[in-house]
Amino acid sequence: MESIRNFRSLGGQTTVDGQRVRSDLVYRSAHLAEASDSDLESLAGLGIRTVFDFRNQGDLAAEGPNRLPDGVELVSLPMADSANPSGLRENFSSFSAEELEERFGNGKAFQWMKEASARSVSDPVRSSQFGEFVRGVLARGAAPLLFNCSAGKDRTGWAASLLLLAVGVPEQQVVDHYLETNQHVVPGRYGELMMPLAIVHEDYFAEQMRVLVDTWGSFDQYWTDALGLDDGHRQALRDLLLD
Repeated sequence: MESIRNFRSLGGQTTVDGQRVRSDLVYRSAHLAEASDSDLESLAGLGIRTVFDFRNQGDLAAEGPNRLPDGVELVSLPMADSANPSGLRENFSSFSAEELEERFGNGKAFQWMKEASARSVSDPVRSSQFGEFVRGVLARGAAPLLFNCSAGKDRTGWAASLLLLAVGVPEQQVVDHYLETNQHVVPGRYGELMMPLAIVHEDYFAEQMRVLVDTWGSFDQYWTDALGLDDGHRQALRDLLLD
């Protein structure tokens, strides 16, 4: 893609029982507001029918709406951090070095991201939205599909992780897929102080899984009690995504 960052398929992962996730059905990315005409042709060529956009009003105001090929259905599922609804939309260029150090230095940026990652799993509103997302993925005619947030790493990252975990992909493969985001971070664009906000880290994922287990006991219980889904949804997802 020319202007769509962090674009990739969920495919190629293998499950614990030896099946493989299809590479031609589910894609993830950062926002599509700056998609070029060539990108739109590529999306059309992939047969994308549905795009799920997790961005909220603040994201849309800053970035603009997604550009989509003609005929693609847009499903808006706006997600916001319950502890920080406005996200990180401040103009950091106006901050002095001392102010930035006070806010993000001494590991504070890293800790902020760990806590935000945990809330993506523990927040009941967010869980309900992820459950709605899974139902949307399973809707007749929705696939091939793409889902995105702003950078395609946090909200999109957990959406990808829960789909892969649900169909039986081992946790280490899920982590490896999650960390691929860091290959798409533009070198030199972020200073060392702000880098924890720009990347993903295995500790962010580990914090999500810790909260999941501490709160619900297992992924199976999270699937039913938090997302409001059942075994039928899970089998339908396996039927859809696995070769």
